[in-house]
Amino acid sequence: MKLLIIEAPGKLEKLGPMMKKLRPGENWKVIASGGHIRDLPEKGQDDSMITTGVRKDFRPVYEVLPKSVKRVKEMREALKQASEVYIATDPDREGESIAWHIQQALGIREYQRITYNEITQQRVREALENPRKIDMQRVASQECRRVLDRLVGYLVTQQLRRVMGQPTSAGRVQTPAVYLVVLREREIRNFVVIHHFGVRLTFLDQASELQWTADWNPVPDFASEAQPHVQDGVLANAVAGIHNVIVELCEDRKVRRQPPAPFISSTLQQAASNALKWDPDKTMQIAQRLYEQGVITYHRTDNPNVADESMEDIRSVARQFGLEPVEERRRFKAADGAQEGHPAITPTYWADQVAGETAEEQALYKLIRTRALASQLVDAIYDVRTARLLAMGPDRKPLRFTATGSTIAYPGWKKLLQGDDTEEEDGETPKNPVPALSPKQILPVHHGEVLNQKTKAPPRYTKASLVKELERRGIGRPSTFAAIIKNITGKGLVIEKNRKLQPGQLGEATIDQLEGIFSFVELEFTRALEKDLDKIAQGQESFGAVVGRLYERLQKELEALQSRPGVPMQRAGGTSSSTPSDEYKCGKCGQPLSRQQKTGRYDFWGCTAYKATGCKVSYPSVKGKPDFSKPRGL
Repeated sequence: MKLLIIEAPGKLEKLGPMMKKLRPGENWKVIASGGHIRDLPEKGQDDSMITTGVRKDFRPVYEVLPKSVKRVKEMREALKQASEVYIATDPDREGESIAWHIQQALGIREYQRITYNEITQQRVREALENPRKIDMQRVASQECRRVLDRLVGYLVTQQLRRVMGQPTSAGRVQTPAVYLVVLREREIRNFVVIHHFGVRLTFLDQASELQWTADWNPVPDFASEAQPHVQDGVLANAVAGIHNVIVELCEDRKVRRQPPAPFISSTLQQAASNALKWDPDKTMQIAQRLYEQGVITYHRTDNPNVADESMEDIRSVARQFGLEPVEERRRFKAADGAQEGHPAITPTYWADQVAGETAEEQALYKLIRTRALASQLVDAIYDVRTARLLAMGPDRKPLRFTATGSTIAYPGWKKLLQGDDTEEEDGETPKNPVPALSPKQILPVHHGEVLNQKTKAPPRYTKASLVKELERRGIGRPSTFAAIIKNITGKGLVIEKNRKLQPGQLGEATIDQLEGIFSFVELEFTRALEKDLDKIAQGQESFGAVVGRLYERLQKELEALQSRPGVPMQRAGGTSSSTPSDEYKCGKCGQPLSRQQKTGRYDFWGCTAYKATGCKVSYPSVKGKPDFSKPRGL
């Protein structure tokens, strides 16, 4: 019997029958690990460890996850009957790490490692024909990420809780994400609104009887680049009251507009948030199901390009629907540091207009297919006309106006993406039917309008725009964006109101403590560290060197935090407070207890990990000490 070990149970239904077709006459058994089977322990530490799960030489200690005990037993039983073993976990670094954990936990000596970006017969056949061994450099990169996360998460969180007296937490990637939200909130709070005026002139084209408009450009004659706003209402009214303008120039040009790139993990999350109002976590869960069903390519990717071999199918489908494909594959630039080993998220069978087993799966599939197909259609072409107009203003200074309008000359990819609402801003030039004008032509103003305007504070992030900013700054990777957002909102560090994110009280207080002390809070530091992880995967840097540098720096920063005295927690409304105690530990999770006060008296001791982990253990307070004989919530 030949054993194929995959990652997600959802793929079993697709891959089981597929193996019989690919290798008729061979006896194949397909079994799923259910994702990660081992991880660092959540508690338990001895003198050989820096912190739970990490030895003093930085090497991690692993244990089989409780949820995976049954699956590991099943894999061991299947292994006894197998003559050949193929490990086919996902094709990213996390999948490579899972493959290694399977090989180590089961003690598999002889194996073949295979990967595929889509679950189709062609790709699985190619994978079987090109087996390899586990890439230990990629495993080391993922292992380094996990160790760094544990060092920051456990060492810093423990001291934070002591100082703050609150069940907060810190994280290597989590904290910079919270920091972004806090920084934006500070910008909003400190923003000073400037009320100013604009002027719009409306003209009537005698030939077509259509109205068109031109806007006043006060820079450089009445304002400056540094101070571009006109706050003089008398001046604005005078400008709006002019009767004639003269045409300085009028030019026509063709503007070509390329389609947006196919989806990568981050842009898929943003598009689904805008078009379907989904959280990033939900989007990735549904994308996972579509991948397991074999209808889309791998959904954790930062490469925005379709595979070259897909072009024949794309051209066939495009022409079938009266669309014009490009002659040569259009390529899109990937972000700095992108891992371009996997193609963009696309259909596996381009001719399938509908795929997915549920309405939600079908909706996401439609977004993916439409965007991917549009990416390889010819440019949309616009006729754009721009006119510059002049008049004489106060103090004989020139008044300058600009009118721009566009009409679509050839729809190209827009024919497919009409009414697309996956992007927050379309960026198209308004139609504004500016007629053909001649230089020095004098135009009567139909009417002028003063525009009462004011500057706007930067908007709060949505989950979609925060994902976009995390990607832009190099914080996290395609597989982590959804988890980051879920983590910071789930812990109350960031709260969502009307689809807008703002820091929670706990999140702001946490950043106040970390800012200026810990380098991992700094956004550029996080980007640089991600690059170090990439170097480990490429064999250009070592696990020990990267971890050692961060740990040495972290130790110095922890000393600075430890020098701060502990403070009692003040809860909203002042009706309750607590003081944590390192003397008393929770009997369930081992975290410090805090003495809770209500209505002016201490009446019980609660676990400080309540908000972070949901631990609800508490003890009655007897003479100021927890009564461990009467636990609640164990």
